[in-house]
Amino acid sequence: MNRGEYDMCTVGGPVDIDIPPERVKGKNYKCRECGEKFKGVGKRPMCPSCQSEDVEEV
Repeated sequence: MNRGEYDMCTVGGPVDIDIPPERVKGKNYKCRECGEKFKGVGKRPMCPSCQSEDVEEV
């Protein structure tokens, strides 16, 4: 699954609805565990690839 440079993530795990990333004002993050880059929303973003909360804003 490759939707571009960043995937989308929400607090509490992945969402099963398809929202175009350009319509959501999330921040860009990178997972410190697996290196995945994604857009996240909420106070505690979670990596969509490995479900780690050890992420940094990029």
